[in-house]
Amino acid sequence: MYRHEEEQQLKKLNVDKQTGIHLSHEYSQGHSDAQWHEGDDVEGTFVIQQILQHLAAKHGINVDQMMFREEKRCPTCEMTLKDIAHVGKFGCHDCYDTFRDDVADIVRRVQGGHLEHSGKYPKSSHTKRALKRQIEEKRAYLETLVAQQAFEEAAVVRDEIQALEETQQSEVSRRNDE
Repeated sequence: MYRHEEEQQLKKLNVDKQTGIHLSHEYSQGHSDAQWHEGDDVEGTFVIQQILQHLAAKHGINVDQMMFREEKRCPTCEMTLKDIAHVGKFGCHDCYDTFRDDVADIVRRVQGGHLEHSGKYPKSSHTKRALKRQIEEKRAYLETLVAQQAFEEAAVVRDEIQALEETQQSEVSRRNDE
């Protein structure tokens, strides 16, 4: 059952199959199988927890040293904000209302002061995407010019594409050096 000494396997039995995931020894302490209910997305929970911990670390938030409001507990499940951060999900539906302000503050810090969704791509990639789109448009235009046998203008467009590709390559190199 043990892959490593420090890793334990949590198994969840379904009617037709058995699935399992591996937990670190630290996490498995204090988490018994009784806390998982049929229908829980156990793997999804761990993914969400890992994402939140990664984002917090990336933005300089040390989850272990955060000021948790221990006096504030959910009236239904009695979880604290620290419990929720450790488990990676709310304990019950009342937790959403109880910790609404606390979670909003954490999300605001992680998202750079914003609670609203600001797009699918980070702002830093807008220039890269615009450059890529410009190259694609010029390539399509180049094909049209060649089909029309406008070779002189096609040569100019080809040179523009090469210049844009060099710019794109230098941007990639610059980012890799940072």
